[in-house]
Amino acid sequence: MPKDAPQAWNVSDILGFEVYDEKGEKLGLLSDVTVTGSNDVWTVKSQYDEILIPALKTVVREVNLSRKKIFVTLPQGYEEIYKTISRDESAEYNGYTVYED
Repeated sequence: MPKDAPQAWNVSDILGFEVYDEKGEKLGLLSDVTVTGSNDVWTVKSQYDEILIPALKTVVREVNLSRKKIFVTLPQGYEEIYKTISRDESAEYNGYTVYED
C-alpha cells in the first residue's frame, strides 16, 4: 500500500490505542468515540484526565494499526482549555522517540 493511501479501519479496531500529540507525548488511550452530525469526537483518557479530540483529517495525523498508536496535532487553544493534560511517555513520530512496551 502506498504511504499516502488512506487506511480503512473500524472504530472497534482502534479503541484502546495510545494517543500521542505532535510533540510525541502520550495523551492517553482512545476510550470512546461519539458520532456527531459533522465529525466524530474521540475521548482520550489518561490516568488523570479526559480530553475530547475532533476526528478530523487536520487533527488525526496517523493511525498506526500495527503499533496500536494514534498521532494527533491538537487544535489551537487546547493547551488553554485542557491545562492539566498529563503527558507521561514519548513516541517515535517525525523524529520523536518511542519507548515500546
